[in-house]
Amino acid sequence: MCTVSWILNNRGYDVFFNRDEQKGRAIAAPPSKFALEGTECLMPLDPDGGGTWIASNQYGLSLCLLNYYQGDVPELPLISRGLLVKMLASSPSVPDVVSTLNSLHMGSYAPFTLLLFAPDLTSSHGHVIAFQWDGHVLTQRPSVEPMISSSVAFQEVMQARRKAYKDYMEPTPTIENAWAFHRSHVPEAGYKSVCMHREDANTVSFTHLSISPCNATMRYVDGSPCENKKSVTTEIARKSSSLKWVASDAPK
Repeated sequence: MCTVSWILNNRGYDVFFNRDEQKGRAIAAPPSKFALEGTECLMPLDPDGGGTWIASNQYGLSLCLLNYYQGDVPELPLISRGLLVKMLASSPSVPDVVSTLNSLHMGSYAPFTLLLFAPDLTSSHGHVIAFQWDGHVLTQRPSVEPMISSSVAFQEVMQARRKAYKDYMEPTPTIENAWAFHRSHVPEAGYKSVCMHREDANTVSFTHLSISPCNATMRYVDGSPCENKKSVTTEIARKSSSLKWVASDAPK
């Protein structure tokens, strides 16, 4: 029950994330700076699981997690998927993330889609990488904007939100249009809309992550983005990394 979109530019990238949750879930802590494995990271925290759904670090590497409700949940005792993002958040490079993923026992996690944004990602270099764990195998899959998860009527939700994305973001995507898209109620405020509203769940926060050669910045709105609440901004300075992505290192 989430929607992620992004814009690549000639100096870096922007990521936009609507987090949808059950209404009884605890309110998350807004983004803060964390020192993990000697690396400065930026992320909000979920008090229920102790993990996060979006993170970025001083190298400019960023991660986004969506639940994959169409997969099969393993029968083993499960570890919070948000803790996986927190574990990977200090990674300086894409190969480092891939190496960690390949070393894990994935059967300890419920199905998910993990989006990975490389430190050197721009409009002219690289692409957004998506890994999907379906409860049986971890694979790399195409990343298509917007990436969507929903536990209810997935095909209907996907079609409605992708149509809204085209209406708001094509032919020329802008940051202003991305904010409008993530606040939108198309075709109406409900389970299909990007700013989602159901009796049992709704969009609980909006995060705008901006990566430039100098900084990683998170703008965070606590609550449904349609309420037009003020955002809270946190940032960390960039540090260069010489490590590069090697396609052959992807999960098999």
